[in-house]
Amino acid sequence: MAKKNQQALTIQPVAPLKPVEQRDFYNVPDSTASNLILETLGAGADIADLPARKRQVNHSTTLEVYEDGQRRQVQLKTQKASVTIELADIDKLTGSNKPAKKLFVLALIKANEQAIHDGQLTKNYVSFPLQELIDTGFYSTPQSARKGFNTGMDTLTSLKIKGHIQQTKKKGSSIDALEVLFTGARIERGQCTIYFNERISWSFIAQYFTILPRYYFRLPNRASDLLYYIFYLARQHTRDIEERGYFTIGFRAIQHRLQLPSEVGNNNPYKTIKKPIEEAIEELETEHSNLYRNTEFSLLPVCDDTAPIAEYLDNGYLKVGLTGAFAETFIAISKDTAKQIETAQKRQARITEKAVAINTAKKLEAEEKAQSEERSGTE
Repeated sequence: MAKKNQQALTIQPVAPLKPVEQRDFYNVPDSTASNLILETLGAGADIADLPARKRQVNHSTTLEVYEDGQRRQVQLKTQKASVTIELADIDKLTGSNKPAKKLFVLALIKANEQAIHDGQLTKNYVSFPLQELIDTGFYSTPQSARKGFNTGMDTLTSLKIKGHIQQTKKKGSSIDALEVLFTGARIERGQCTIYFNERISWSFIAQYFTILPRYYFRLPNRASDLLYYIFYLARQHTRDIEERGYFTIGFRAIQHRLQLPSEVGNNNPYKTIKKPIEEAIEELETEHSNLYRNTEFSLLPVCDDTAPIAEYLDNGYLKVGLTGAFAETFIAISKDTAKQIETAQKRQARITEKAVAINTAKKLEAEEKAQSEERSGTE
């Protein structure tokens, strides 16, 4: 394949935990790999621009896109992970990437409920009523739901992945060769079924857990992307949430995640960049208020509206406030993570102490043996 572009991205999540017992949220398995899949699907037909978009956000990760006819490969490398995604036909991302993104998230949610336990696949399919796609606001009619499901799954079943993620010094998960995640999908008698590949390690995909508000599926495209991104990052900012009650996301990162155009040579940056960001934020606030009727999840844009667009993007940020049940969920994650680290440190200390004791005993035994042999030789 010809190398198309190169660059950087991605924040590495913290230690994996069990899903949260909370009916007001979706429990969503996630990982470096699943996040890359969503970014790739989000880029759509403009996948070649993905590496350049990441350059301004994060330089600690290498991202490359390769082209070979209709086929595309996206390769990501960090200190702890290497992930390759392959799309057999780039045309399948044209127009179908929007339903494919949400269907991928839905498949992970359903897998957590029905098929994946402790990172292991316990059955090779999930199922749910077609009507659920309407009830959640994903689609408005059975006809559009059926068409969207078939189109989105056609894209997802053609997607392949491989790679390795090192979770700890001794624990990692891998998919050694390019494999599809989903082997098929169908709608029969009003029931949707998605089939999962039994040959792969699903801990590679379901490495961590975060939560997602239940209005995710009824949101427009950019707003749903922003909501997922916020809670993907919240999973990594548990200490900030516990100590300050909020964390921040730069507008530059949001620009990239929402696939908004560059400001360079842009004749109308307000219409093409600032307004879409403002609209996505407003849509989240509206849906949250309608469903939860509280301010436990709040969004505050912090910026200079009079600044040039480049300064607006580089210096402006979104302050994400989490209180109440939202904060408690992530604080619990933070405390559980700290407990895991403390337990691991104590275990390592015991191992080290035992090793020192064994080595000391062996050394003393060797010295005594040498002294005994020396006395025998003298006699």
